[in-house]
Amino acid sequence: MTRNPTTTRRGITLLELLVSVTLMVSVVTAVSVLLRVNYDTWLDYRSDSLRNDAAVGVLRHIVREVRQCEEVTLISGPGVPLGTLAVRMPNGNVVVWEHIGINVHYGISAADQLLGDGITGLRFVGYERDGITPATLPQDVQCVQVTVDFSLPSRATSSRTLTSKVWIRAF
Repeated sequence: MTRNPTTTRRGITLLELLVSVTLMVSVVTAVSVLLRVNYDTWLDYRSDSLRNDAAVGVLRHIVREVRQCEEVTLISGPGVPLGTLAVRMPNGNVVVWEHIGINVHYGISAADQLLGDGITGLRFVGYERDGITPATLPQDVQCVQVTVDFSLPSRATSSRTLTSKVWIRAF
């Protein structure tokens, strides 16, 4: 019995199937490892960005409000990392900022609303009219230096600091 040369084989062999499955598994594994690394990097960046945005938002809020106030009624010492600041606004309200734990709270008469989280330090330094001489009494403060500290745990240099000086317009 001889084979007919015009007969063609259909389908694939078991060896071809095993080789193709092995190649496909290798490609899928390489792609999933690459995507996982990129996703972890993106999560770290997003976390850092949120902490940075919170710190910038706290600093910007304090600077805008202090710029509009009439006088400083309470300011914590310059070396205190858990700072407190209270100012009297033109409408008579006393606005208060207070750093508790890793959160900054804000409110009228009492700091009862969360302003920013992930803040490791909030310091206030009051200066007299010249902007150089530290003020010892709250009523002598004409310029306030606000320093916000926050950390980025996924970075090698994890501690970051933002600082701004703001002049009280009403003096």
